[in-house]
Amino acid sequence: MQMVNGIRGDTMIKEFCKNYGNAIIVQKNILAGVVPRFSKPLLLSSLTLTVVVSCSGVSLAQQVNYILDNGSVEWTTNQVITGDMIIGLNNKGVSATIANGAKVSVGSDAMIGSSDTSEGTVTVSGAGSELTVVRTNAVLGNTLTIGGNCLSINCPFGGVGTLNVLNGAKVDAREITLASGVNSRGYLTVSGVGSILSADSFSANSSLDADASLASRPSSFLTVENGATVSTNSAGFNISATDGVANMNIRGAGTSWINSGNAYANGALTVSDGATFQTKYLDIGSSGEVLSSGANTTMTVTDKIDLDGRLVVADGSKLNVANTIKMTKDAFLIFGGRVDNTKLGADPVAIDTRAAGSINSEAVIDFGKTETARIVFNHTDSGYLLSNKLTGNGSIASLAGNTTVSGDLTEFSARDNVSGGVIVDGGSKLTIKGDLGTKVAPDSTTLPSSNQFWVKNGTLVIGGETGSLVTNYMGTEFYTSSVQVWGDYIRDYRGLSKGVYGTLAGNGTVGTTFIDTGATLSPGDSSNPIGSMVVRGQLSFNDGANYAVDVAGNGQSDRVSVETLKAANGNIVDGVWQTSDSGGKTLIGQNVSVQVTALDAETSYQDGQTYTILSSAGGIQGQFAQAVSKSAFLDVALTQKTNEVDLTIAVKNTTTPTPTPEPTPEPTPEPTPTPEPTPTPEPTPTPEPTPTPTPEPTPNPSPGLFDSVAVTGNQRNVARALNTLQQSGQSLALYNSLLPLSAEEARHAFEALSGEVHASALGTLVTSSTLLRNSVNDRMRASFNTVGARSAPVMAYADGDTKFDTAYKDMPLFTAWGQGFGTWNSIDGNGNAADLSSSTGGFVAGLDIPVSADWRVGAVGGYSRSSFDANDRSSFGHSDNYHLGMYAGAQYGELSFRSGLTYTWHQVSTNRSVAFSGFNDHLKADYDAGSFQAFGELGYRIDVSTVAFEPFANLTHVNVQRDGFNERGGISALSSPSDSLDTTLTTLGLRASSDFMLGGYIAKARGMLGWQHAFGDTDPTSRLAFVGSQSYVVSGTPLTKDAAVVELGIDVGLSDTATIGIGYSGEFGSNETSNSINAKLDVRF
Repeated sequence: MQMVNGIRGDTMIKEFCKNYGNAIIVQKNILAGVVPRFSKPLLLSSLTLTVVVSCSGVSLAQQVNYILDNGSVEWTTNQVITGDMIIGLNNKGVSATIANGAKVSVGSDAMIGSSDTSEGTVTVSGAGSELTVVRTNAVLGNTLTIGGNCLSINCPFGGVGTLNVLNGAKVDAREITLASGVNSRGYLTVSGVGSILSADSFSANSSLDADASLASRPSSFLTVENGATVSTNSAGFNISATDGVANMNIRGAGTSWINSGNAYANGALTVSDGATFQTKYLDIGSSGEVLSSGANTTMTVTDKIDLDGRLVVADGSKLNVANTIKMTKDAFLIFGGRVDNTKLGADPVAIDTRAAGSINSEAVIDFGKTETARIVFNHTDSGYLLSNKLTGNGSIASLAGNTTVSGDLTEFSARDNVSGGVIVDGGSKLTIKGDLGTKVAPDSTTLPSSNQFWVKNGTLVIGGETGSLVTNYMGTEFYTSSVQVWGDYIRDYRGLSKGVYGTLAGNGTVGTTFIDTGATLSPGDSSNPIGSMVVRGQLSFNDGANYAVDVAGNGQSDRVSVETLKAANGNIVDGVWQTSDSGGKTLIGQNVSVQVTALDAETSYQDGQTYTILSSAGGIQGQFAQAVSKSAFLDVALTQKTNEVDLTIAVKNTTTPTPTPEPTPEPTPEPTPTPEPTPTPEPTPTPEPTPTPTPEPTPNPSPGLFDSVAVTGNQRNVARALNTLQQSGQSLALYNSLLPLSAEEARHAFEALSGEVHASALGTLVTSSTLLRNSVNDRMRASFNTVGARSAPVMAYADGDTKFDTAYKDMPLFTAWGQGFGTWNSIDGNGNAADLSSSTGGFVAGLDIPVSADWRVGAVGGYSRSSFDANDRSSFGHSDNYHLGMYAGAQYGELSFRSGLTYTWHQVSTNRSVAFSGFNDHLKADYDAGSFQAFGELGYRIDVSTVAFEPFANLTHVNVQRDGFNERGGISALSSPSDSLDTTLTTLGLRASSDFMLGGYIAKARGMLGWQHAFGDTDPTSRLAFVGSQSYVVSGTPLTKDAAVVELGIDVGLSDTATIGIGYSGEFGSNETSNSINAKLDVRF
């Protein structure tokens, strides 16, 4: 059929296919419910038409336009459109679908959503499905056709266009543009493995809304995800974010965008979650923000980046740049979370903090002469490293995290411009290794500008020169850096919240430095605690500032040297102009303290050590208020000279001095009396007995150094052993690690060092012996069918009130039995020893035989594993237990006797961590132990109706022997000789049981309630020693002396020779809770 002008809108194309075959020749336009904007007269219809092209195709005789403006069309076979394709000319809800491998070719332009009243959608879905705009452009959301060769989504007067490329489909065009005009919106989604979008040129835009009524439309967006691929020669990403959320996203593992030429970003683009973005050149405009985020996410730039906006590298993503990142005015290169830099002249503020990404070390970061461009560290990493070379004049801001900048900074300067330089804030730490700005040539004809360092809230660690020494034309020397470490005074002056302080640390050289109220100067760092810092200029400590000092052996300590600079003014001496010195002074305000924070591990402080901590060539004005240390064991003192300050440190003398006796006064001689006449002598009186003098009490000895702060028995014993540590080697290192501690910290250290877990382990071996003992007792009660025993193997049943009974005459000769068990214990500490939790699980099996009508004997063996944990002492361990024993029992009428002897081999392993301020150690030990127990029990059966009762008494003795051991680890490792524990347990109680039928099987319900008393070694102890110390005794978690014990269980006789059972037992004392379960099986043969 040949159509001259068009196809009427009320005609179904599929009907033409049926009636006229597979050839439709159209001369002008194919219309579907179109209200045209074209000059040519067309046949129109107001009816909605759904066009389903299911025949082989439409043959176009000339360049013919395809226009769909109402309803939807689905192409499932190949189609060729020689002119323009317009989906959505005036109306909304217009859509076209290419599916089932269909290939649609457009010879001219294609437009999706072409006016401010239209909304069009094209979906290309499925493997093999394709939309190709031959040698043309694809314009998404445009207001006009581009060139004459363009695929347009949304044009020409601000319509809304959507293109979806899904599930392995393909779209190919020369140009693709999203939102090319006023009031327009374009939405592009490329999703799924095998989905491909390719174009010579691509542009995604945010359009200006000239019509305010259209501003409520959602912003344009671009999404490439789920393994899709985009290939372009040039690309522009200009869609702005909405409420801070990017509308252009390349995301997901396997997703890639490869751009062979230049890419421009003046909007918000995110590459995330393992996606790949590659381009030759990347220009990020002043309104652009590119975020690379997520592990395995990679951005590669094979040439360079021009950065005028923000580039964020976060969450483990990788940025690879072959050459240079050229930063222009107000550019931000951010590692970690995004920041707000909208306030002119203000520091950036963290919006969110996240892990940092990385950049290849070969890339050079060039600030040029911007002064206001910044690198920002706003991350959660504890050891982030930036090793790139930095050049030009810019700023570094550390807002969060711990960062080390280790690249070449000699050609980089951090000169302040409104609010620039190097800024440390947010509690972060910034370490600058190496020299900064030493190759930056200053202008010698003017006052040289300085690298500015602002330590506001955090720590700045320097590792070299922070500037250079220059001389201006007048002959005056300058050092091109200055440091302000903020505290309360500056914050109050600037109207900021006080109580937030900075710290300056490291080894290197700075210029004039000001330490504010509450701020700290602390030479050295974690890798090199003893630091030497040079100040070229003037050092000022404001009122209430701090100077933190670490000290070491051989006279070494943290030290600050303040050096003078040559000034232009001077005098002529011998005809030669001699300059005077300037700077080199130290100004110390009121209440400035020297804080001693660490000691050398290899130096003894018994007799004191003196260190020079400050030298100032220009003199010292003012003086430090005091030397302070939190230590409970050190005396610190300062000696100030004209140009130096010395620090003396010595161990406190805790010996009570012997009082000096009062001198005995010389008696005044009495005058010689005149002799009286001799009187008549009186009889000699009987002498009074001389009373025995009351002896003076011997004074208690003065406490030693460490035990002067101890409170508990364990703390005191450990502290006294530490007092005896040798003053050399690892013993001295351990001793000195304790000296800086406060009293509270020292008490914690004593507990951590105590090795208390070794004593508690002995107690655990005693408590776990209950499981083996109870298993044997259970078996013996079952063998005689005593109260609380398992169901008898052979039972007789009688009508009426006849009792269940055991047919002993039919009992097999041998009985093999087994029992699995598990128990969970929790024992409270007593203020001296810590809480202890333990658990034991295992299995025992035995075999017994009757040796007479009244006696039965057997043997038992098994394995169990016990675990124990003292969380408050950071200690835990386990024991592998191997059991072997014999047992015997007898039944005389209602009287029962049960007894046993068992021995268990234990292989014990312990782990403990020792951590306190400035110290950390991890220790392990392995040793063998053995436990022997002997037990006996008497019970008497009393039957009341269908319930049997048995009052009983049990006596048990447990002896534990442990081998000596040496811990493996660091300087706090302990050694111990062999040790033992003897504990006796008595239990008085009542058992009850009753037989009943359960589903055709004979069952027995049983229970027990008793009181257990422990005596003997209920407070387990171990004798331990440090290397180079006397031994000491430490107590473990005490055993419960009095406890209620309960048992509940049920057993079922499966046959004459097999019985199963399950039971619960518990032990409840004032400081202990124990819960156990067990499962049993008896097989008789």
